[in-house]
Formats: sequence, structure tokens, C-alpha cells
Amino acid sequence: MLPGLVLLALLTATEVLESGAYRAITLSQGERRTFRVPELEKVTAGTGKCVEEGMQRDEAESLSVEARCSGVRTTVAWRRDGSRVQLMVCAEESAAPELVTLRKAMQAELRALRGVTACVRNGRVELWGWARSEEELQRMRGLERKYPEQVRSFVELIEGP
Repeated sequence: MLPGLVLLALLTATEVLESGAYRAITLSQGERRTFRVPELEKVTAGTGKCVEEGMQRDEAESLSVEARCSGVRTTVAWRRDGSRVQLMVCAEESAAPELVTLRKAMQAELRALRGVTACVRNGRVELWGWARSEEELQRMRGLERKYPEQVRSFVELIEGP
């Protein structure tokens, strides 16, 4: 395969969400993203009105999410064995360049935490998703303290295994 085609294939690869996954992402208004969930049976939505989700009819085991306006929504993808995958989408609003720069810095800092995302909403950078440990949760609180007027965390601790 040509190097350009390999790069294109990697950039357009669909992320696979396994059973028990907690994933949080940020989308711009009008942006759409697709995930593959093995053994996907159905999709249900939690809170929020500005993010639409659904199963892809043309791609087996695929879930797509699209941001329509600024908001946050939790989606649960149910697998045939009864297990689930949770996906939180934060649909970002247009923002001042300094907030976008701060959001990118937060995303870089949180890159290893697949269950947390940063997005610009309500005139600040908001952190959304799930922490897997008290240490991760304290890390979010530390970011709030570091940027008291600019960052607000809505990250929740996952309880149990």
C-alpha cells in the first residue's frame, strides 16, 4: 500500500469500543463520529438534546454520534450478551481563541484518560466523563483549582469493577 493510503486508512479507522468501556469525546457542531461495538444489539440515550446517536444500517456493529448544537449526552450501546459500552459526547460551542487553546491543552493533558474529555461550553472549558480512580478524580479537581475561572469538572468516579 502507498504511504499516503496507509496514513489515510489510519486517520479514518473506526475506533472499537469493547464491553465495559467508558469513552468520552468532544465534537464540534455538525461533526459526526462512528464507533464499532462488537455484538451491538441496540443503542439508548441518556441525557441531552443536542447530540444524536444511532446504529448504522450500512455498517454492522456501528454506532454513530453527531453534534447538532452545544450540549452533553450520554449514550449506552448494549451488546447481545447484555453488557454495555458508555459513550459521553460533549458538543462544543464556538469560542474565543484563548478558550480553544486552553481546551487543547486540557485534551493533551488528559489524552491517556479515554473516559474524560474537555470541551468549550458556557464560556469556559468543561471536563466531562468518568474517572476510574480517586487519583484521576483528584487530577480533575486540580485542573479546576489551577484555572478557577476557566475550567469546571463534571467528571464522575466509576464505582465498582
